[in-house]
Amino acid sequence: MSSFEGYHPLLTPRFRFDWLTQFKLKNVATLTSQDLATAADWVNTTMHSTMNRTALTWGIERRQTHKLMGWGGFTDLEIPAHRCMLQVVGPKFTPTDQEEILRRLIAFGHDELQLTTLTLVDNHRLAQTALMAVGFQYEDQQWVWHAQH
Repeated sequence: MSSFEGYHPLLTPRFRFDWLTQFKLKNVATLTSQDLATAADWVNTTMHSTMNRTALTWGIERRQTHKLMGWGGFTDLEIPAHRCMLQVVGPKFTPTDQEEILRRLIAFGHDELQLTTLTLVDNHRLAQTALMAVGFQYEDQQWVWHAQH
């Protein structure tokens, strides 16, 4: 696929991942602790990176409540090298939520983008139990997931 346009929404049993532009700007601003103008700039920059295939970021909504809970996806995408950085941000995600979200992102990255190495951004935000449950290993002071060959 030449663009990432068709890569939304993604679903899990409890979450829907969709472009940040699909959520009310007020909710994005509240979640990111930004004013509306700054949040709008962030959404525009994030979506521009997605359209340029250098990142792939979704807002993460709890399906039952339709509440935007966080965001996540891939940054620093190096598709020819099969690697990228992975980020999940959501202050109210439980370790169980984190595991479900990580499993979906890993499966998508591996199956759709053929990524074989994912390095976690901001690893202090996620529970070690969730990271280890989905196959991340702590290497050189960072959490890294490698595809099993």
